[in-house]
Amino acid sequence: MIDALIRRPQPQEIDAVHALVQTVVDEVYGALGAFPPLLVEEENWLPAWIAVLDTKIVGVVKTSGEWLDDLWVLRECRGSGVGYRLLARGEAEIAARGHETMRLRVVQSNAAAIDFYCRHGWRATRAFPHEKFSITMLEMLKAAR
Repeated sequence: MIDALIRRPQPQEIDAVHALVQTVVDEVYGALGAFPPLLVEEENWLPAWIAVLDTKIVGVVKTSGEWLDDLWVLRECRGSGVGYRLLARGEAEIAARGHETMRLRVVQSNAAAIDFYCRHGWRATRAFPHEKFSITMLEMLKAAR
């Protein structure tokens, strides 16, 4: 178990958040060949939560409304509890907004992510084509408590 600090990013850390997300996106989805280069810099990551180990950002989670929009963890920190702690923070944020159901989207071929979410109480509800890329997405739900 890695004891990473979970906190909001500071404005001067946004480039490091972009770099983390781009690294994980390229690693996880680059092999699919379905994505053109994604421009993660266009996202506003200030409302996100980050996991920091020593001084390095090792994970990030972002929510909006009832949606878990993004959850990214560096490969070397997966399986260490960082992803679970970020997921729990994101779920708590969604529940605090008063939503009864939490939602997320994941690429259907990302078996590791789907397994991670299922182990933490999420269930797949429907598959659908991505609106821009030639891939299939999976919507997952979880009751907010």
